[in-house]
Amino acid sequence: MSNDEQLRVAARPHGIVAQGCQNCAHLPTCGGIEPLGSLFDCFEHYCCGGKADCDDVCPYNADFIRRMTEIGGLRFGQVSSLEQGHVELPRYVPLIHHGYSHRKPLDLPVVALETYQVLRLKDKKYEAIAGDGAQLRQEFGLSPSTQIILRGTAKDRPLEQYWSYRRRDRVPEQIGALGVLLAIAPNFSHFLDVPRTDNLFNRKRQLICIAEMQKAGVIAVPHLSAVTPGDWRFWQRYLQRNETVVFVAAEFQTGNKNPAQGRKVIESISVLQDAVGRRLHPIIIGGTQFATEVAGRFDMFTLIDSCPFIKAVKRRKFDKGANGQPWAETYTLNGQGIEDIVLRNLDGHTAWIEEQCSQVSSRKEVVPML
Repeated sequence: MSNDEQLRVAARPHGIVAQGCQNCAHLPTCGGIEPLGSLFDCFEHYCCGGKADCDDVCPYNADFIRRMTEIGGLRFGQVSSLEQGHVELPRYVPLIHHGYSHRKPLDLPVVALETYQVLRLKDKKYEAIAGDGAQLRQEFGLSPSTQIILRGTAKDRPLEQYWSYRRRDRVPEQIGALGVLLAIAPNFSHFLDVPRTDNLFNRKRQLICIAEMQKAGVIAVPHLSAVTPGDWRFWQRYLQRNETVVFVAAEFQTGNKNPAQGRKVIESISVLQDAVGRRLHPIIIGGTQFATEVAGRFDMFTLIDSCPFIKAVKRRKFDKGANGQPWAETYTLNGQGIEDIVLRNLDGHTAWIEEQCSQVSSRKEVVPML
């Protein structure tokens, strides 16, 4: 095990809140950290003492007051409530990255688009690439009847760009004009090895973005960003207060890609569902490898990934019998689009997911939740 991996393992929750957290003013909001050898609080563990090149949100950082002013502090009692209307989602939704590789519109019931490919910074203005839903579908080569989910998860740079320009350029209102089915909120980073005030700051930013989307008429989906038991307890309280919320999102493309860590997160969402006392509909981003685990715990769920589309771009077609590998090389003629490959890949990938889920469904007895 590498030194970095050893540090990550030591930082993960071990069941005992650090002794140093007991007198911290942030404990009621944060819930504390539970590292291996639970003596010191997060500031003693992870704070650099306010070095000039540090960008963590921390009381020792000279920029801390400005950042607290930006979000209205780290209190969560006044966070706007969230309502979600009824939406029908399939078990699998493909992510489409662009519209320039296919020549004919993709006639699909529901697709996901990356929020930060729909929104672009151009000439110092942060704007949607389309003014309405019809134009957006044309830009991505989609059928006029295709419904759209915006996937708000991404790396830090596009997330920070969204945060910086969203109010000045009325970005939530632009999203509202697109008539999307759902918009998954930005998943601002939650790290284990930073002062907890950094994670609380990013949690508050996501909730602010959710409130702004809702005000613009968009059905927003919270991303369950959590690295400690205290984070999961926050989401339990949040969902208990917001009784119409059933759609929640979690991404499995970074740390949760690890099989053991991914299963822990799925189990945590299942425990959250039990604690809230109603069925949740998790939207699992980039986690189709966990289809069996998800199907074993949830009656309703949706998996999102870009596998069928990316494989088609790379001229790979789904072929379950191709030498034991599901993807075989293929080709397109000069000027020919990839739409036929996309559709073939989508059929095969969806069938594989359904096969994984059916193995669980055939064994388990569904008990109605009260």
